[in-house]
Amino acid sequence: MSAPEFKAAKESGELDANLGRAPLLLIDGNRPIGQSKAIERYLAKKCGLMGDSDLDAAQIDCIAEHCRDVKDAQMRKGFSAFNRDKSDEEKTEARKEWFETDMPVMLEKVEKAVKLTSGKDGYAFGEKNSYADVAIFSLLKDCTMDADKEDTLKAAENCALLVSIAERISNEPNVSKWVESRPKSMF
Repeated sequence: MSAPEFKAAKESGELDANLGRAPLLLIDGNRPIGQSKAIERYLAKKCGLMGDSDLDAAQIDCIAEHCRDVKDAQMRKGFSAFNRDKSDEEKTEARKEWFETDMPVMLEKVEKAVKLTSGKDGYAFGEKNSYADVAIFSLLKDCTMDADKEDTLKAAENCALLVSIAERISNEPNVSKWVESRPKSMF
């Protein structure tokens, strides 16, 4: 959605179901779902990626939330190009600290948690792809900046299970096709 399209959608009330924000998923043309995580969970369930029981779903969701915790911690570091509260020097130092110290520690904790639910074939939960595997892929391989991709993989060098999960998902034919053909976005 371009900036003018977003402005028009917001002004028309089209985004009211999500408090005037994107993303918004319309089901059957008239049933809106806002909030990215709610959309992710809905689609994961529709695609059979939430396990076979409510307990499976909770454990899968737990791993996905651990991944979100890592992303949220990165945002709090404040080195994003969108952060206007820090100088470029401060951002450079915060970025270095994140990728060299903070992120590796957090990823190692996520790795330990995933090992408790991983099946014998190295899936995040059980023995087939789940929303948790997709969340790990998103965390490690689907970064928006190329420099972040390199630094993220270096931060994950002691997390063989997470790296193998992310690599497996990135090699799924439909995932790799989508990553190559999706619309370009700053997000």
